[in-house]
Amino acid sequence: MGNPNVLCLVLDCLRRDAVTKADAPTIHALAEDNLSFDACVTPANWSLPAHASLFTGEWPHEHGYYHREHHLDAPPLAATLRADGFDTVGVTANIYASSSHGFDHGFDRFYETRRPLNPRGLNPFAHVRVIQEDRTPRLRDYVQTLVDAATNERPLASLDNFARAVALELDRRYEYRKHLPFVDADTYGFLTRASNRSTDLLVDEIERTADRDAPLFAFANYMDTHYPYEPPEEHFRAVTDGRWTLDDLRTMSPNLSNARQFRNAFFAGDIDEEAVELVRAAYRAEVRSIDEQIGRLLRALEDAGVREETVVVVTSDHGEGLGETDLRGERSMGHLDALNEHLWTVPLIVAHPDLDPRTVEDRTSLRALYDLLTGDVESFLDVGGTTWDDYFDDDPVFFELPANPYHEESMREYDHFEDWFVERESLTHTVLGFDGEWKVVADSRGGVSAYRGDDPVDVADAPTDLRVACEDAVAQFPAVQGGVEQDLSGDVEQQLRDLGYV
Repeated sequence: MGNPNVLCLVLDCLRRDAVTKADAPTIHALAEDNLSFDACVTPANWSLPAHASLFTGEWPHEHGYYHREHHLDAPPLAATLRADGFDTVGVTANIYASSSHGFDHGFDRFYETRRPLNPRGLNPFAHVRVIQEDRTPRLRDYVQTLVDAATNERPLASLDNFARAVALELDRRYEYRKHLPFVDADTYGFLTRASNRSTDLLVDEIERTADRDAPLFAFANYMDTHYPYEPPEEHFRAVTDGRWTLDDLRTMSPNLSNARQFRNAFFAGDIDEEAVELVRAAYRAEVRSIDEQIGRLLRALEDAGVREETVVVVTSDHGEGLGETDLRGERSMGHLDALNEHLWTVPLIVAHPDLDPRTVEDRTSLRALYDLLTGDVESFLDVGGTTWDDYFDDDPVFFELPANPYHEESMREYDHFEDWFVERESLTHTVLGFDGEWKVVADSRGGVSAYRGDDPVDVADAPTDLRVACEDAVAQFPAVQGGVEQDLSGDVEQQLRDLGYV
């Protein structure tokens, strides 16, 4: 048969328990009919380190890419597959899983769909971030970007993108959009529009697959289920059955779908439970939205006649908190520092007609997906996927929450964030290790705690090997320096604000 096509879809922030027959019928059916994992643990709590693990096969404490200034020099996933004869395509709407952080390495074509630009032309925002020497772009960086746009292999699309980027930046600073009607600014629903652009690109790649000699490897990151929750009206109406409108979601105050505002309200002891239910409904509507995109892709494979020649992987880089109480007794929203099972548990589905329907209940790590994708996929299919444990058999499994010192300054602006929380979130590395019913948590400040199931127990009662493994892992992270200055270009700062990171 030779190498099959591989379509690897990372649905950002998708929780395992959100894949229901009601809200995600396409993904749910794919799991029922193929190889799926009920207890897949992501290596990290947010996009950059989790994607780095997927692209390197290493834990965050090994690869060391875990805050926004980190740039992967040469993540081997796509390069390895290209060397094996694959035609490699990357499509992403995620600012972190992007060329500015090195994730385009090894791809024959790499498209970024986050901004309202032509993804086939040069992306001036990403290009400036790649060529700038410091965090703040210089005038010559913009001039060089204009020159590179004019000499790009698609100069018209690239120059159009440059003009749109200038207009968007002017609008951000001076609100010029009302005078520039041709500019599709980042307004409500921008993540859904990015998904539509991503799917259009992937469908085009799939349609041309039958004419290629080389198998296709396509990676895509979709952001529908990432904050801000801006679901299409028909999905929101179906989920809420008239209880709320989109205006209720847009005007919620404080905005409890924002991870920081929710945590601030939690520490203040002032959480509006009806607002939490509203957020959960919006999230469910987003799940329906992304399920539609997956349906489009599966139909494209069928229409192109390549469904039986394609392995489809559906997973997520991390889950999402929706107001639950975690192991520490804290409630959280989003994917800040939290020991929430809905944050560490992600869906993982490997689908192909030759795979036996099987649901794996053993705890496994998403990190191991790298070994499967870069291994002998043909032989894996030949035996119906029965050798899954050759790849997904980590002992112990880790969930890591690396420090991100760039959060420190902005988090101190919240009224109810105490110093210990800011220091834990921004300046402390944490590793959670699993071994059967046991969980051990070790942090870079010397703290160690243990749980049997969800119940706290004396650390001395936990398996010694698990405790030592967690302490050794956290010790491999470098020391953290506080007081990091926030020096962002206007474009990057705006994107991070849009996504709730600052």
